[in-house]
Formats: sequence, structure tokens, C-alpha cells
Amino acid sequence: MNKNTILMGAFVAFCLIGMLVLPAAAAPAVQGTMAHAVDQGLKDDLWANHHQYRLQAYDMNVERANSIISILNKFGIDTPACTSTLSTISGKRSALETALTNKDKDALKTVNTDLKTLWQQFRTEMRDAIRDHYGRKAAGNSAATATPDLAAATV
Repeated sequence: MNKNTILMGAFVAFCLIGMLVLPAAAAPAVQGTMAHAVDQGLKDDLWANHHQYRLQAYDMNVERANSIISILNKFGIDTPACTSTLSTISGKRSALETALTNKDKDALKTVNTDLKTLWQQFRTEMRDAIRDHYGRKAAGNSAATATPDLAAATV
């Protein structure tokens, strides 16, 4: 055997041993025994921040919805469905606050799902109220204005 063959064999053996040893050495870190734990104070501060700003966002959304209802009422648009849905949404605040205070992720997920559905319902009811109020008039106006536009297009 020549010198190059011996060196090549030693290199291959070293690589094979390295491929077998390195994954075994890294295994405890992957399993979490050597992994760094996140500081509990950091987790608590981040949760408190989420709690505070989630409730502020909720309150701001309710305030905005009340403002929208006031504007719609000002223009004579009927809003009983919107008002009813908004009062249901307002009733969910205590459940949201309790879930945030208790750090109950399952309850928070449930409340968020309910709120998402209710907010979608509110938007739909708001749009329907506007369409009901202006829909018939707008359809009549668009039919009246469509004729001159067609006449102008053919000239």
C-alpha cells in the first residue's frame, strides 16, 4: 500500500466516525435536556403586554362600531340588527378578559373564534342595512343614467 491510500482510508474512517458520533452528541440538545429555557419573567411580561393591548383593540373596535351605528342612524338607516349584534359582541368582553387574565389559551381561542364570527356578522348586517336603504333608489338612478351613457356611446 502506498502512502496516499493509507491517508485516504484514514480520512474516510474519520468521516464515518464523525457522521456517527455527531448526531448522537447533538441528540440531548434536540430532546431539550440541554436546551435553554425561556425566562419566565419574559413570558409573563409578554403576556401582560398582549393582555393590555388586546383589550384596548377590542374596546376600540366596539367604540368604532358604535360610531358607525350613530352615523347610519343620522342618515336614517335602520340599524336594529347591527345594534343587536354589537350588544352581543360587547357581552363577550368579560369572557375575553377572563381568558386573558387566566392565560387560558383554549378559552381565548374560543372567544376569538366567536368574536370573529360576530364581527363578520356585524359587517354583513351593516352593508345590508345600507343596501336596503339605498339599494332601491340606486337601482332606479343607475337605470336612469344608463340610457344617456348608452346613447352617448353609440353616437
